[in-house]
Amino acid sequence: MRVGLYPINIGQLASMVGGKLIRGNPQLPVRQVYFIDPNRKLSQQLKKLHQEPSASVVIPEGTILGIATEHALITAPNPKVGLWKLLQWQRSRSQATFIGITGSSGKTTTKEMIAEILKRKFRTLKSKDNQNVAGTIHHHLLRLDPRDEAVVLEMGMSDLGNIRRQCQIAKPSIGVVTCVKEAHVGSLGSSLQNVVRAKQELVDGVPPKGMLILNADDAGIRKLNTLHRRKLTYGIKNHAVFQAKEVRYTPSGMSFNVRNASYQIPTWGIHNVYNALAAITTGYLLKVPVKDMQMALQSFPLPKMRLQKIVGQKNRLLINDAYNANPTSMIAGLEVLRNVAGRRHHVAILGDMHELGALSESGHRNVGSFVAKTKPSFLVTVGTMAAHIARAAFAAGYPKSRILTIANRPLAIAKFLHTKMPPGSVFYFKASRKMKLEDIVRPLQADV
Repeated sequence: MRVGLYPINIGQLASMVGGKLIRGNPQLPVRQVYFIDPNRKLSQQLKKLHQEPSASVVIPEGTILGIATEHALITAPNPKVGLWKLLQWQRSRSQATFIGITGSSGKTTTKEMIAEILKRKFRTLKSKDNQNVAGTIHHHLLRLDPRDEAVVLEMGMSDLGNIRRQCQIAKPSIGVVTCVKEAHVGSLGSSLQNVVRAKQELVDGVPPKGMLILNADDAGIRKLNTLHRRKLTYGIKNHAVFQAKEVRYTPSGMSFNVRNASYQIPTWGIHNVYNALAAITTGYLLKVPVKDMQMALQSFPLPKMRLQKIVGQKNRLLINDAYNANPTSMIAGLEVLRNVAGRRHHVAILGDMHELGALSESGHRNVGSFVAKTKPSFLVTVGTMAAHIARAAFAAGYPKSRILTIANRPLAIAKFLHTKMPPGSVFYFKASRKMKLEDIVRPLQADV
């Protein structure tokens, strides 16, 4: 059972958050802490408090709320600042090894792989779902248990300074950078240099005696300032400390060798081999036995909607990769489609990619040019910006007769695919999260 908090009582909590205990027993232990977003409806949250009669409540000074008298009550100048003080207190008491993972893509899959490897040797806490910005780090650190030995945190960003704030709390001793590319560049003034600056925050957040784990094949990572830093590299093409060889597709995923040991992962794509290499490098660093790493990678939990394999109607294979997208990850997905489909009829269903700012049109066009190179049997583009994919593909020689450009009308698109594409086809779906391409996938699934 996960305790979720180091031992503390209500009186200590009041002092820590810079507040004042208005009522309640100061010796009452606090076992869990929940932070309520002030933007959410407070009335709904207050209703939940009636189900937790032993809870204490921290509210801003001068706030008068209908909080039942059975709850201990603390007033504080700023409960959010108090939360961060509590997180710092939590972190300062932990002896666990903290690992921070960032990158323009691959963060979630790499996090799952690393956590699965480490839990074979250590009691391991990992960040949940895709909660990977400073505003959500409390969801993870408030679950930190005194018995935890390793903590694996995915670190994304919504602006400059976001990863730095996460590092100030988490203090990772190991930093993993998967790649530095154009994802979320629109949030950073459409500047790729700002993306480099954002990822540099993890490099700077790891202490000099800590370790950086870096992709030797990524050009963006070479722009990071890692001079005089301890680092381990992984890769496929360039020389690296941990290098994958004999990389190949299998019916269920990928196979490759590292240091004379063979590994299999249950998902496709060269980009996922890179994610596995980051995890293997971390495992070696923390002395996890090779056999344990092999078993962990063979069975790690696949994140939903990331190259998710689904049985479709009419003996079709649906590959739902539509959790999110940027030009690099979409191009990687098209490579997967080509390799997995082989001689089967295969269709790329590609939607708008968001958060690319001034690089949006060129990013979509780059994908279109790649479509013309990989030559799927048919191309469906979904949304206004994705139409640039279709135009660029046609301009690069892809036949117009094999292109459908359409607005995001899920049922109409599903009907077209179901009735116009032959049985046994492979469908690949990729777009930004807001496009919700799973609404197209759902009607095409087989009843199993």
